[in-house]
Amino acid sequence: MKGGDILIECLKAQGVRCVFGMPGTQNIQIYDSLLRCGEGVIDHYLVRHEWAATQMADGYARSTREVGVALTVPGPGASNASTGILEAFTDCVPVLLITGQSDSKFYRRDPSKMFHGLDQMGFFKPITKYCTIVQKVEDIPTVVENAFRAMRTGRPGPAMLEFPMDIVTGASDVIIPSRVHRPMGVPPNATDVRSTAETLKRSEMPILFVGSAVIHSDACEALCQLAEKLNAPVVVTRCAKGALREDHPLALQNSGGFLARQAMQLADCTLAIGPRFTSLDTRSWSLELSRPLVQIDEDEAEIGREYPCDIGVVGDLKLTLQALIEEVDEGKGTWKPSLDRLRERLATQPRLPLLPEIREVLPADGIISVDVHAIGYSSFAEFPVHEPGTFLNPCIGVAMGYAFPAALGAKIAHPDKPVVCFSGDGGFMMGASEMATAMKYGINVVAVVVNDSALSSIKGSQQKDCDGRIVDTDLVNPDFVQFAKSFGAYAVRVEDLSNFKSILRTALAADRPAVIEVPMYDRQQELISLIGWLRSEPLRKGQK
Repeated sequence: MKGGDILIECLKAQGVRCVFGMPGTQNIQIYDSLLRCGEGVIDHYLVRHEWAATQMADGYARSTREVGVALTVPGPGASNASTGILEAFTDCVPVLLITGQSDSKFYRRDPSKMFHGLDQMGFFKPITKYCTIVQKVEDIPTVVENAFRAMRTGRPGPAMLEFPMDIVTGASDVIIPSRVHRPMGVPPNATDVRSTAETLKRSEMPILFVGSAVIHSDACEALCQLAEKLNAPVVVTRCAKGALREDHPLALQNSGGFLARQAMQLADCTLAIGPRFTSLDTRSWSLELSRPLVQIDEDEAEIGREYPCDIGVVGDLKLTLQALIEEVDEGKGTWKPSLDRLRERLATQPRLPLLPEIREVLPADGIISVDVHAIGYSSFAEFPVHEPGTFLNPCIGVAMGYAFPAALGAKIAHPDKPVVCFSGDGGFMMGASEMATAMKYGINVVAVVVNDSALSSIKGSQQKDCDGRIVDTDLVNPDFVQFAKSFGAYAVRVEDLSNFKSILRTALAADRPAVIEVPMYDRQQELISLIGWLRSEPLRKGQK
Protein backbone atom coordinates (compact mmCIF):
# COMPACT_ATOMS: atom_id res chain seq x y z
CA MET A 1 0.00 0.00 0.00
CA LYS A 2 1.30 3.49 -0.86
CA GLY A 3 2.37 5.69 2.03
CA GLY A 4 -0.25 8.31 1.23
CA ASP A 5 -2.95 5.65 1.12
CA ILE A 6 -1.79 4.32 4.50
CA LEU A 7 -2.07 7.82 5.96
CA ILE A 8 -5.65 8.25 4.75
CA GLU A 9 -6.65 4.80 5.97
CA CYS A 10 -5.18 5.64 9.38
CA LEU A 11 -7.13 8.92 9.51
CA LYS A 12 -10.32 7.07 8.61
CA ALA A 13 -9.69 4.58 11.40
CA GLN A 14 -9.35 7.47 13.86
CA GLY A 15 -12.76 8.82 12.88
CA VAL A 16 -11.61 11.78 10.77
CA ARG A 17 -14.47 12.99 8.61
CA CYS A 18 -13.09 16.19 7.10
CA VAL A 19 -9.82 17.93 6.29
CA PHE A 20 -9.21 21.65 5.75
CA GLY A 21 -6.35 22.72 3.53
CA MET A 22 -4.78 23.69 0.23
CA PRO A 23 -2.91 21.47 -2.24
CA GLY A 24 0.62 22.32 -3.34
CA THR A 25 3.74 20.76 -4.78
CA GLN A 26 4.87 18.83 -1.69
CA ASN A 27 1.49 17.47 -0.66
CA ILE A 28 -0.22 16.64 -3.96
CA GLN A 29 0.39 12.92 -3.50
CA ILE A 30 -1.34 13.08 -0.10
CA TYR A 31 -4.22 14.83 -1.84
CA ASP A 32 -4.30 12.15 -4.51
CA SER A 33 -4.58 9.50 -1.78
CA LEU A 34 -7.30 11.54 -0.10
CA LEU A 35 -9.22 11.64 -3.36
CA ARG A 36 -8.88 7.91 -4.04
CA CYS A 37 -9.08 6.45 -0.51
CA GLY A 38 -11.09 9.04 1.35
CA GLU A 39 -13.96 9.56 -1.07
CA GLY A 40 -17.31 9.25 0.68
CA VAL A 41 -15.68 9.19 4.14
CA ILE A 42 -13.39 12.20 4.49
CA ASP A 43 -14.54 15.47 2.92
CA HIS A 44 -12.01 18.12 1.95
CA TYR A 45 -12.59 21.88 2.22
CA LEU A 46 -10.34 24.13 0.18
CA VAL A 47 -9.33 27.25 2.11
CA ARG A 48 -8.20 30.48 0.50
CA HIS A 49 -5.39 30.98 3.03
CA GLU A 50 -3.67 28.31 5.11
CA TRP A 51 -4.14 30.54 8.16
CA ALA A 52 -7.81 29.60 8.01
CA ALA A 53 -7.19 25.85 7.71
CA THR A 54 -6.19 25.35 11.33
CA GLN A 55 -8.76 27.89 12.55
CA MET A 56 -11.52 25.94 10.78
CA ALA A 57 -10.11 22.71 12.20
CA ASP A 58 -10.18 24.38 15.63
CA GLY A 59 -13.85 25.35 15.31
CA TYR A 60 -14.66 21.82 14.19
CA ALA A 61 -12.75 20.35 17.15
CA ARG A 62 -14.18 22.64 19.83
CA SER A 63 -17.74 22.06 18.73
CA THR A 64 -17.38 18.26 18.51
CA ARG A 65 -14.53 17.38 20.92
CA GLU A 66 -13.12 15.40 18.00
CA VAL A 67 -9.79 16.03 16.26
CA GLY A 68 -9.80 18.72 13.57
CA VAL A 69 -7.34 18.14 10.71
CA ALA A 70 -5.51 20.61 8.45
CA LEU A 71 -3.30 19.80 5.46
CA THR A 72 -0.77 22.23 3.96
CA VAL A 73 2.54 22.44 2.16
CA PRO A 74 5.60 22.90 4.37
CA GLY A 75 7.34 26.22 4.95
CA PRO A 76 5.03 29.14 4.19
CA GLY A 77 1.92 26.94 4.19
CA ALA A 78 2.80 25.52 7.59
CA SER A 79 3.88 28.85 9.05
CA ASN A 80 0.64 30.41 7.83
CA ALA A 81 -1.23 27.63 9.62
CA SER A 82 0.83 28.00 12.80
CA THR A 83 -1.41 30.68 14.31
CA GLY A 84 -4.20 28.13 14.60
CA ILE A 85 -1.80 25.61 16.12
CA LEU A 86 -0.70 28.18 18.70
CA GLU A 87 -4.33 28.91 19.55
CA ALA A 88 -5.08 25.20 19.87
CA PHE A 89 -2.03 24.76 22.11
CA THR A 90 -2.95 27.58 24.51
CA ASP A 91 -6.66 26.63 24.62
CA CYS A 92 -6.10 22.83 24.73
CA VAL A 93 -7.83 21.92 21.45
CA PRO A 94 -7.06 18.73 19.47
CA VAL A 95 -5.95 19.99 16.04
CA LEU A 96 -3.68 17.97 13.76
CA LEU A 97 -1.57 19.72 11.12
CA ILE A 98 -0.21 17.49 8.36
CA THR A 99 2.34 18.83 5.88
CA GLY A 100 4.24 17.40 2.97
CA GLN A 101 7.99 17.89 2.54
CA SER A 102 10.73 17.40 -0.04
CA ASP A 103 12.33 13.96 -0.41
CA SER A 104 14.18 12.55 2.61
CA LYS A 105 17.51 12.66 0.78
CA PHE A 106 17.47 16.47 1.10
CA TYR A 107 17.17 16.52 4.88
CA ARG A 108 20.92 16.96 5.27
CA ARG A 109 20.67 20.26 3.41
CA ASP A 110 20.31 23.64 5.13
CA PRO A 111 16.52 24.27 5.44
CA SER A 112 17.05 27.92 4.50
CA LYS A 113 18.26 26.76 1.09
CA MET A 114 15.29 24.48 0.47
CA PHE A 115 12.16 25.13 -1.53
CA HIS A 116 9.52 26.00 1.11
CA GLY A 117 12.34 25.64 3.57
CA LEU A 118 11.68 25.59 7.32
CA ASP A 119 12.94 23.54 10.23
CA GLN A 120 9.40 22.53 11.11
CA MET A 121 10.34 20.42 14.13
CA GLY A 122 12.13 23.35 15.74
CA PHE A 123 9.23 25.60 14.76
CA PHE A 124 6.32 23.44 15.97
CA LYS A 125 7.67 21.36 18.88
CA PRO A 126 7.19 24.18 21.45
CA ILE A 127 3.50 24.55 20.51
CA THR A 128 2.39 20.94 20.06
CA LYS A 129 1.88 17.87 22.25
CA TYR A 130 3.41 15.66 19.56
CA CYS A 131 5.52 16.63 16.55
CA THR A 132 7.58 14.37 14.28
CA ILE A 133 8.88 13.59 10.81
CA VAL A 134 7.83 10.24 9.35
CA GLN A 135 11.07 8.39 8.57
CA LYS A 136 9.77 5.18 6.93
CA VAL A 137 6.58 4.11 5.19
CA GLU A 138 6.01 1.33 7.72
CA ASP A 139 6.18 3.94 10.52
CA ILE A 140 3.07 5.77 9.33
CA PRO A 141 0.50 3.78 11.39
CA THR A 142 2.54 4.16 14.57
CA VAL A 143 3.15 7.87 14.04
CA VAL A 144 -0.52 8.61 13.38
CA GLU A 145 -1.54 6.50 16.35
CA ASN A 146 0.95 8.35 18.58
CA ALA A 147 -0.38 11.71 17.42
CA PHE A 148 -3.99 10.81 18.19
CA ARG A 149 -3.02 9.29 21.53
CA ALA A 150 -1.29 12.53 22.50
CA MET A 151 -4.28 14.61 21.43
CA ARG A 152 -6.78 12.37 23.26
CA THR A 153 -4.85 11.88 26.52
CA GLY A 154 -5.08 14.27 29.46
CA ARG A 155 -5.61 17.85 28.38
CA PRO A 156 -6.08 17.88 24.60
CA GLY A 157 -3.73 19.81 22.37
CA PRO A 158 -2.41 19.97 18.81
CA ALA A 159 -0.03 17.68 16.95
CA MET A 160 2.01 18.12 13.78
CA LEU A 161 3.20 15.47 11.29
CA GLU A 162 5.65 16.01 8.42
CA PHE A 163 5.61 13.60 5.45
CA PRO A 164 8.53 13.60 2.98
CA MET A 165 7.37 13.02 -0.58
CA ASP A 166 9.30 9.75 -0.98
CA ILE A 167 7.56 8.38 2.14
CA VAL A 168 4.16 9.31 0.70
CA THR A 169 4.91 7.67 -2.65
CA GLY A 170 6.72 4.65 -1.18
CA ALA A 171 4.94 1.39 -0.38
CA SER A 172 4.77 -1.16 2.41
CA ASP A 173 2.52 -3.79 3.95
CA VAL A 174 1.14 -2.50 7.25
CA ILE A 175 -1.69 -3.05 9.71
CA ILE A 176 -3.98 -0.07 10.22
CA PRO A 177 -4.40 0.51 13.98
CA SER A 178 -7.86 0.89 15.46
CA ARG A 179 -9.24 4.11 16.93
CA VAL A 180 -7.38 5.54 19.91
CA HIS A 181 -9.77 6.25 22.76
CA ARG A 182 -9.25 8.49 25.74
CA PRO A 183 -7.63 6.32 28.43
CA MET A 184 -9.53 5.35 31.55
CA GLY A 185 -8.91 7.87 34.30
CA VAL A 186 -6.98 7.18 37.47
CA PRO A 187 -9.17 7.35 40.59
CA PRO A 188 -8.21 9.86 43.28
CA ASN A 189 -6.61 8.99 46.60
CA ALA A 190 -9.44 8.28 49.04
CA THR A 191 -7.68 10.13 51.87
CA ASP A 192 -7.38 13.27 49.73
CA VAL A 193 -11.08 13.07 48.88
CA ARG A 194 -12.02 12.77 52.56
CA SER A 195 -9.74 15.70 53.45
CA THR A 196 -11.42 17.79 50.75
CA ALA A 197 -14.88 16.82 52.01
CA GLU A 198 -13.94 17.75 55.59
CA THR A 199 -12.64 21.11 54.42
CA LEU A 200 -15.87 21.78 52.54
CA LYS A 201 -17.94 20.78 55.56
CA ARG A 202 -16.21 23.47 57.63
CA SER A 203 -16.92 26.10 54.98
CA GLU A 204 -19.96 28.37 55.09
CA MET A 205 -19.59 29.80 51.57
CA PRO A 206 -17.44 27.59 49.30
CA ILE A 207 -17.04 28.52 45.64
CA LEU A 208 -16.13 26.28 42.69
CA PHE A 209 -13.51 27.54 40.22
CA VAL A 210 -13.79 25.34 37.11
CA GLY A 211 -11.55 24.82 34.09
CA SER A 212 -12.12 23.19 30.71
CA ALA A 213 -10.64 19.89 31.94
CA VAL A 214 -14.13 19.23 33.34
CA ILE A 215 -15.43 19.21 29.77
CA HIS A 216 -12.54 17.10 28.42
CA SER A 217 -13.13 14.58 31.23
CA ASP A 218 -16.86 14.29 30.55
CA ALA A 219 -17.48 15.49 34.11
CA CYS A 220 -20.07 18.21 33.48
CA GLU A 221 -22.96 16.24 34.95
CA ALA A 222 -20.92 15.40 38.04
CA LEU A 223 -19.97 19.08 38.39
CA CYS A 224 -23.64 20.08 38.37
CA GLN A 225 -24.50 17.44 40.96
CA LEU A 226 -21.67 18.52 43.26
CA ALA A 227 -22.52 22.23 42.96
CA GLU A 228 -26.17 21.51 43.75
CA LYS A 229 -25.32 19.31 46.74
CA LEU A 230 -22.95 21.95 48.14
CA ASN A 231 -25.32 24.75 47.08
CA ALA A 232 -22.13 26.51 45.95
CA PRO A 233 -21.79 28.89 42.99
CA VAL A 234 -19.63 27.99 40.00
CA VAL A 235 -17.13 30.28 38.30
CA VAL A 236 -15.59 29.12 35.00
CA THR A 237 -12.47 29.97 33.08
CA ARG A 238 -12.74 31.34 29.55
CA CYS A 239 -12.31 27.90 27.97
CA ALA A 240 -14.85 26.27 30.31
CA LYS A 241 -17.99 28.14 29.30
CA GLY A 242 -20.85 25.68 29.24
CA ALA A 243 -19.33 23.27 31.76
CA LEU A 244 -22.36 24.23 33.86
CA ARG A 245 -25.42 25.58 32.07
CA GLU A 246 -25.15 29.32 32.52
CA ASP A 247 -28.87 29.75 33.09
CA HIS A 248 -28.40 27.61 36.22
CA PRO A 249 -28.98 29.61 39.45
CA LEU A 250 -25.51 28.67 40.68
CA ALA A 251 -23.70 29.69 37.47
CA LEU A 252 -21.70 32.93 37.73
CA GLN A 253 -20.11 32.59 34.29
CA ASN A 254 -16.55 33.81 33.69
CA SER A 255 -13.99 34.55 36.41
CA GLY A 256 -13.40 38.03 34.99
CA GLY A 257 -17.05 39.10 35.21
CA PHE A 258 -18.72 41.18 37.90
CA LEU A 259 -20.67 38.33 39.52
CA ALA A 260 -17.67 36.03 39.75
CA ARG A 261 -15.23 38.64 41.01
CA GLN A 262 -17.61 39.87 43.71
CA ALA A 263 -18.59 36.36 44.79
CA MET A 264 -14.99 35.20 45.05
CA GLN A 265 -14.39 38.00 47.56
CA LEU A 266 -17.21 36.63 49.72
CA ALA A 267 -16.18 32.97 49.59
CA ASP A 268 -14.40 31.30 52.50
CA CYS A 269 -13.10 28.30 50.51
CA THR A 270 -12.14 27.70 46.86
CA LEU A 271 -12.52 24.32 45.20
CA ALA A 272 -10.53 24.55 41.95
CA ILE A 273 -11.58 21.80 39.54
CA GLY A 274 -9.27 21.50 36.55
CA PRO A 275 -8.33 25.14 35.87
CA ARG A 276 -4.89 26.07 34.56
CA PHE A 277 -5.00 29.54 36.19
CA THR A 278 -3.96 31.34 32.99
CA SER A 279 -3.01 35.02 32.95
CA LEU A 280 -6.33 36.11 31.42
CA ASP A 281 -8.43 34.05 33.84
CA THR A 282 -6.59 35.48 36.84
CA ARG A 283 -5.79 39.02 35.63
CA SER A 284 -2.09 38.21 35.42
CA TRP A 285 -2.31 36.18 38.61
CA SER A 286 -3.52 39.14 40.67
CA LEU A 287 -6.81 37.35 41.41
CA GLU A 288 -7.03 36.48 45.10
CA LEU A 289 -8.52 33.05 45.74
CA SER A 290 -10.22 32.44 49.05
CA ARG A 291 -8.44 30.01 51.33
CA PRO A 292 -8.38 27.19 52.01
CA LEU A 293 -7.73 26.37 48.37
CA VAL A 294 -8.30 22.80 47.20
CA GLN A 295 -7.02 22.03 43.70
CA ILE A 296 -8.18 18.96 41.75
CA ASP A 297 -6.43 18.02 38.52
CA GLU A 298 -5.58 14.97 36.41
CA ASP A 299 -2.09 16.37 35.88
CA GLU A 300 -0.01 16.28 39.06
CA ALA A 301 2.31 18.95 37.63
CA GLU A 302 -0.54 21.48 37.74
CA ILE A 303 -1.13 21.08 41.48
CA GLY A 304 0.17 24.24 43.17
CA ARG A 305 1.91 25.35 39.98
CA GLU A 306 0.38 28.84 39.77
CA TYR A 307 -1.24 29.19 43.21
CA PRO A 308 -0.13 27.43 46.40
CA CYS A 309 -2.91 25.11 47.51
CA ASP A 310 -3.82 23.68 50.90
CA ILE A 311 -4.97 20.34 49.49
CA GLY A 312 -4.05 18.82 46.14
CA VAL A 313 -6.07 15.97 44.66
CA VAL A 314 -4.75 14.11 41.61
CA GLY A 315 -7.13 11.92 39.65
CA ASP A 316 -9.71 11.65 36.91
CA LEU A 317 -12.06 14.59 37.36
CA LYS A 318 -15.25 12.63 36.78
CA LEU A 319 -14.26 9.94 39.28
CA THR A 320 -13.06 12.55 41.77
CA LEU A 321 -16.25 14.60 41.60
CA GLN A 322 -18.37 11.48 41.93
CA ALA A 323 -16.38 10.47 45.02
CA LEU A 324 -16.79 13.94 46.51
CA ILE A 325 -20.54 13.89 45.95
CA GLU A 326 -20.70 10.81 48.14
CA GLU A 327 -18.57 12.37 50.89
CA VAL A 328 -19.76 15.98 51.23
CA ASP A 329 -22.70 17.20 53.29
CA GLU A 330 -25.63 19.13 51.88
CA GLY A 331 -24.81 22.83 51.53
CA LYS A 332 -26.14 25.33 54.02
CA GLY A 333 -27.83 27.66 51.54
CA THR A 334 -25.77 30.60 52.81
CA TRP A 335 -25.04 31.96 49.32
CA LYS A 336 -28.53 32.85 48.10
CA PRO A 337 -29.01 36.30 49.69
CA SER A 338 -25.58 37.46 48.53
CA LEU A 339 -26.05 36.15 44.99
CA ASP A 340 -29.48 37.78 44.77
CA ARG A 341 -27.97 41.14 45.77
CA LEU A 342 -25.14 40.82 43.26
CA ARG A 343 -27.54 39.97 40.44
CA GLU A 344 -29.70 42.97 41.34
CA ARG A 345 -26.63 45.20 41.08
CA LEU A 346 -25.63 43.64 37.76
CA ALA A 347 -29.12 44.28 36.37
CA THR A 348 -28.76 48.02 36.94
CA GLN A 349 -26.11 48.49 34.27
CA PRO A 350 -27.11 49.40 30.70
CA ARG A 351 -27.93 46.54 28.34
CA LEU A 352 -25.22 45.55 25.87
CA PRO A 353 -25.80 46.11 22.15
CA LEU A 354 -26.51 43.04 19.99
CA LEU A 355 -25.38 40.22 22.31
CA PRO A 356 -28.70 39.87 24.17
CA GLU A 357 -30.58 39.71 20.87
CA ILE A 358 -28.24 37.01 19.53
CA ARG A 359 -28.85 34.96 22.69
CA GLU A 360 -32.63 35.41 22.32
CA VAL A 361 -32.59 34.27 18.69
CA LEU A 362 -30.15 31.35 18.96
CA PRO A 363 -31.59 28.10 20.37
CA ALA A 364 -29.85 26.48 23.34
CA ASP A 365 -27.71 24.30 21.05
CA GLY A 366 -26.96 27.11 18.58
CA ILE A 367 -23.29 28.00 18.18
CA ILE A 368 -21.70 31.43 18.46
CA SER A 369 -18.10 32.15 17.43
CA VAL A 370 -16.91 35.40 19.01
CA ASP A 371 -13.96 37.41 17.78
CA VAL A 372 -11.69 39.84 19.59
CA HIS A 373 -13.65 43.10 19.65
CA ALA A 374 -15.21 45.65 22.00
CA ILE A 375 -18.60 44.00 22.53
CA GLY A 376 -17.20 40.49 22.19
CA TYR A 377 -15.13 40.82 25.37
CA SER A 378 -18.34 41.02 27.39
CA SER A 379 -19.57 37.70 26.02
CA PHE A 380 -17.46 35.74 28.52
CA ALA A 381 -19.46 37.04 31.48
CA GLU A 382 -22.74 38.12 29.89
CA PHE A 383 -23.58 35.67 27.10
CA PRO A 384 -25.15 32.62 28.78
CA VAL A 385 -23.98 29.34 27.26
CA HIS A 386 -26.12 26.24 27.74
CA GLU A 387 -23.91 23.48 26.36
CA PRO A 388 -20.16 22.87 25.98
CA GLY A 389 -18.88 23.44 22.47
CA THR A 390 -21.45 26.10 21.57
CA PHE A 391 -19.22 29.08 22.44
CA LEU A 392 -16.06 29.47 20.35
CA ASN A 393 -13.39 32.05 21.14
CA PRO A 394 -9.59 32.33 20.98
CA CYS A 395 -9.47 32.46 24.78
CA ILE A 396 -5.78 32.55 25.69
CA GLY A 397 -3.74 33.17 22.52
CA VAL A 398 -6.41 35.73 21.51
CA ALA A 399 -5.82 35.59 17.75
CA MET A 400 -7.96 38.29 16.15
CA GLY A 401 -9.75 37.03 13.04
CA TYR A 402 -10.42 33.60 14.54
CA ALA A 403 -14.21 33.78 14.63
CA PHE A 404 -15.23 33.49 10.97
CA PRO A 405 -13.11 30.49 9.91
CA ALA A 406 -13.83 28.79 13.27
CA ALA A 407 -17.55 29.32 12.69
CA LEU A 408 -17.22 27.66 9.28
CA GLY A 409 -15.55 24.65 10.87
CA ALA A 410 -18.30 24.40 13.47
CA LYS A 411 -21.04 24.65 10.85
CA ILE A 412 -19.42 21.87 8.82
CA ALA A 413 -19.48 19.74 11.95
CA HIS A 414 -23.10 20.69 12.75
CA PRO A 415 -24.90 21.48 9.49
CA ASP A 416 -28.31 21.38 11.19
CA LYS A 417 -27.44 23.87 13.94
CA PRO A 418 -27.53 27.66 13.47
CA VAL A 419 -24.04 29.18 13.69
CA VAL A 420 -23.37 32.89 14.18
CA CYS A 421 -20.02 34.61 13.84
CA PHE A 422 -19.86 37.79 15.95
CA SER A 423 -16.89 39.97 15.06
CA GLY A 424 -15.61 43.47 14.63
CA ASP A 425 -14.57 44.93 11.32
CA GLY A 426 -10.85 44.38 11.97
CA GLY A 427 -11.25 40.72 12.86
CA PHE A 428 -13.70 39.95 10.08
CA MET A 429 -11.36 41.37 7.43
CA MET A 430 -8.62 39.00 8.58
CA GLY A 431 -10.71 35.97 7.64
CA ALA A 432 -12.98 37.50 5.02
CA SER A 433 -11.33 35.65 2.13
CA GLU A 434 -12.99 32.51 3.47
CA MET A 435 -16.33 33.89 2.28
CA ALA A 436 -15.25 32.18 -0.95
CA THR A 437 -14.96 28.90 0.96
CA ALA A 438 -18.37 29.39 2.57
CA MET A 439 -19.97 29.96 -0.84
CA LYS A 440 -18.12 27.10 -2.57
CA TYR A 441 -19.42 24.54 -0.09
CA GLY A 442 -22.66 26.17 1.07
CA ILE A 443 -21.49 26.68 4.66
CA ASN A 444 -24.38 28.79 5.88
CA VAL A 445 -22.82 30.81 8.69
CA VAL A 446 -24.29 34.21 9.56
CA ALA A 447 -21.54 36.76 10.18
CA VAL A 448 -22.53 39.76 12.29
CA VAL A 449 -19.92 42.47 11.69
CA VAL A 450 -19.73 45.48 14.02
CA ASN A 451 -18.30 48.22 11.81
CA ASP A 452 -16.88 50.99 14.00
CA SER A 453 -13.98 51.75 11.63
CA ALA A 454 -11.41 51.22 14.38
CA LEU A 455 -9.41 48.74 16.38
CA SER A 456 -11.47 50.01 19.29
CA SER A 457 -9.90 48.21 22.24
CA ILE A 458 -6.38 49.20 21.21
CA LYS A 459 -7.52 52.74 20.43
CA GLY A 460 -9.04 52.91 23.91
CA SER A 461 -5.80 51.60 25.41
CA GLN A 462 -3.85 54.27 23.55
CA GLN A 463 -6.20 56.98 24.80
CA LYS A 464 -5.89 55.73 28.36
CA ASP A 465 -2.18 54.94 28.57
CA CYS A 466 -0.57 57.29 26.03
CA ASP A 467 -2.02 60.65 27.14
CA GLY A 468 -4.73 60.45 24.51
CA ARG A 469 -2.35 59.94 21.59
CA ILE A 470 -3.47 57.38 19.02
CA VAL A 471 -1.64 55.84 16.11
CA ASP A 472 -2.94 53.62 13.30
CA THR A 473 -6.03 52.25 15.04
CA ASP A 474 -8.51 53.84 12.60
CA LEU A 475 -9.56 51.59 9.73
CA VAL A 476 -10.64 51.93 6.12
CA ASN A 477 -13.25 49.28 5.32
CA PRO A 478 -15.06 48.03 2.24
CA ASP A 479 -18.81 48.19 1.86
CA PHE A 480 -19.40 44.90 3.69
CA VAL A 481 -22.84 44.41 2.16
CA GLN A 482 -21.56 44.79 -1.39
CA PHE A 483 -18.53 42.66 -0.52
CA ALA A 484 -20.76 39.79 0.60
CA LYS A 485 -23.18 40.19 -2.28
CA SER A 486 -20.30 40.01 -4.77
CA PHE A 487 -19.84 36.38 -3.63
CA GLY A 488 -23.57 35.69 -3.86
CA ALA A 489 -24.11 35.74 -0.09
CA TYR A 490 -27.17 37.17 1.65
CA ALA A 491 -26.24 40.58 3.04
CA VAL A 492 -27.97 43.42 4.83
CA ARG A 493 -27.02 46.56 6.74
CA VAL A 494 -28.70 47.35 10.07
CA GLU A 495 -29.81 50.96 9.91
CA ASP A 496 -31.81 50.77 13.15
CA LEU A 497 -30.65 48.54 16.02
CA SER A 498 -34.24 47.88 17.02
CA ASN A 499 -34.52 45.83 13.79
CA PHE A 500 -31.45 43.70 14.47
CA LYS A 501 -33.27 40.74 15.99
CA SER A 502 -35.66 40.34 13.06
CA ILE A 503 -32.80 40.81 10.58
CA LEU A 504 -30.81 38.07 12.33
CA ARG A 505 -33.77 35.68 12.17
CA THR A 506 -34.17 36.38 8.46
CA ALA A 507 -30.46 35.84 7.81
CA LEU A 508 -30.48 32.52 9.67
CA ALA A 509 -33.40 31.41 7.52
CA ALA A 510 -31.80 32.54 4.26
CA ASP A 511 -30.26 29.10 3.61
CA ARG A 512 -26.98 30.58 2.38
CA PRO A 513 -23.95 32.31 3.86
CA ALA A 514 -24.90 35.73 5.21
CA VAL A 515 -23.32 38.96 6.42
CA ILE A 516 -25.08 41.47 8.65
CA GLU A 517 -23.20 44.76 8.87
CA VAL A 518 -23.91 46.87 11.96
CA PRO A 519 -22.51 50.39 11.40
CA MET A 520 -21.30 51.88 14.70
CA TYR A 521 -18.54 54.24 13.60
CA ASP A 522 -20.37 57.13 15.27
CA ARG A 523 -20.34 55.22 18.59
CA GLN A 524 -16.64 54.41 18.97
CA GLN A 525 -16.28 55.91 22.44
CA GLU A 526 -19.42 54.14 23.62
CA LEU A 527 -17.98 50.82 22.45
CA ILE A 528 -14.67 51.56 24.17
CA SER A 529 -16.57 52.27 27.39
CA LEU A 530 -17.97 48.71 27.28
CA ILE A 531 -14.52 47.14 27.60
CA GLY A 532 -14.15 45.96 31.18
CA TRP A 533 -10.36 46.09 31.38
CA LEU A 534 -10.38 49.75 30.29
CA ARG A 535 -12.92 50.80 32.94
CA SER A 536 -12.13 51.84 36.49
CA GLU A 537 -15.62 50.84 37.70
CA PRO A 538 -16.82 47.22 37.86
CA LEU A 539 -20.12 47.97 36.07
CA ARG A 540 -20.97 49.87 32.92
CA LYS A 541 -22.50 53.31 33.20
CA GLY A 542 -25.23 54.76 31.00
CA GLN A 543 -24.29 57.16 28.24
CA LYS A 544 -24.87 60.84 29.00
